[in-house]
Amino acid sequence: MDLFDWGLGGRNEHEVESGGGCSWVTVVIIGVLVGLALLVSAFFGFLRGLL
Repeated sequence: MDLFDWGLGGRNEHEVESGGGCSWVTVVIIGVLVGLALLVSAFFGFLRGLL
């Protein structure tokens, strides 16, 4: 993976031939989305506990 690999291949052209790679940007975006989902779930669980 490459930190600046925004495209499907980017600088790692050899990864495109072997099925493609996942850039660090994609990993960070997925991590942020999972973190937001956990926070929303915890927030609604907290609100349900108050009621």
